[in-house]
Amino acid sequence: MGIASVGSFPSTRYAFGIHSVGAVNRSTGKPYGMIATVGDASINVEASSVDLRGGSILAARATEQTEADYNASYTAKSWPDWMFTVNFGATITKIGASATDGTISALVNYLNTTVFSATTGITTATLKATKAGDLKFGHYIVIAASASTVDVYTTSNFDFTRGADLFFENDEMEITATALSITTAGVTEIPGTGVELTGGSGTIALVVGDVAVFEVAPPHNGISDIQMGKQDALPPEHELWFFGKKRASGECMSIRCYKAQAVSGGSIPMSMSDFASTDFAIKLLYDDTYGRVFDIRAMKGIL
Repeated sequence: MGIASVGSFPSTRYAFGIHSVGAVNRSTGKPYGMIATVGDASINVEASSVDLRGGSILAARATEQTEADYNASYTAKSWPDWMFTVNFGATITKIGASATDGTISALVNYLNTTVFSATTGITTATLKATKAGDLKFGHYIVIAASASTVDVYTTSNFDFTRGADLFFENDEMEITATALSITTAGVTEIPGTGVELTGGSGTIALVVGDVAVFEVAPPHNGISDIQMGKQDALPPEHELWFFGKKRASGECMSIRCYKAQAVSGGSIPMSMSDFASTDFAIKLLYDDTYGRVFDIRAMKGIL
């Protein structure tokens, strides 16, 4: 007895390639997002069994499956925000676009408390008027050199040729040739950076060696600050969707995994002159609501 045919739909099909991998929030029902630049992807069903043996017969007389493991894996070649949430449990803060002025973060004390102070230290690090073209992406370190002066350092020469050229003054990555004076309510520019420091409202009283820091982003279309490894940062259970490439024959295929959990972690490679990619291993779990692990939908499109 053969397989009943419904129209001309083929019961034999050929899968080809991967189009995308996406994820859906199981709590809200809203998609996290998708990755269109995907390398290899696969779903594997691995089963274990127990055999009935006995007597002089070497072969098993019977066997039964005892467990099945459902796993998925894929190679991600792009880095959308949702991937960090779903696969690493990261916390993400977004900063809206600032196409004209860029973004300079608030000054924060790093070592002790005298450098950033609304009264006796530096109250703000801000954009100097008309100098957005000199802003350089990076992390800046302000260190008290005396009771009323500071030296400024950064952690890379990454953007030093943007606008006015900037140079390291020494191997410790200092960018100020001479210490900058901080005066009551006075404004002092950090040369070549587009940033100015404003003194507090009272008598300036820095303690030598105290440190504050701030971040600079030149004009941009948005920033994602991704915090990894926080306490209780666990990858959430999510739906996982795979779409295969559409074949020239019109055949299409999607796979819906109802309850997925990232279990492998992943790497964030920064290879020399190459695009980053990383592999993720996902455990596919039984979903009590749907009563199964995953569904495959195959379609023969009309050309």
